[in-house]
Amino acid sequence: MICLREGVRGAEILLCRRATRAGDPWSGHVGLPGGRVEDGDRDALDTAARETLEEVGFDPRRHGSILGVLEPLTPRSFAIVISAYVAHITDPVELTLSDEIATAWWTPFADLELVSAEVAEAPTRVSAYRLPYADAADVVVWGITYRLLDRLFGIIKERDPDE
Repeated sequence: MICLREGVRGAEILLCRRATRAGDPWSGHVGLPGGRVEDGDRDALDTAARETLEEVGFDPRRHGSILGVLEPLTPRSFAIVISAYVAHITDPVELTLSDEIATAWWTPFADLELVSAEVAEAPTRVSAYRLPYADAADVVVWGITYRLLDRLFGIIKERDPDE
């Protein structure tokens, strides 16, 4: 779930640092709330909303509105399909983190700096967004989350070329 809200400095996005866990390929990475389909989920939106509630403590459908869904993404290294929904959060929400999330923060779009970064998991430098005011100086958003944000920013630029 891509959760957006209006902040003091403009649009903000909710980003999370996943907890470090053995066997988790995204362990310690910065990403978005989300997870796998479970029995009882009616559809991908239900999964995304449930995972957001479980991981960060609020249901985006109750505290805002769903704006739409990005084109599904198939990662290069995993046999999965990712459906990323975009929510506009209009109510004040308190983040209550699950044990799957080490930390989470609202980041102004203006603070996302496009960089070429070195990450331990990749053999070459990768395109990424650096987060200068997150929980550490070396925080970058790369991989699947970078690709999702790149798609989102592409849609925003198509709709408002002056942004």
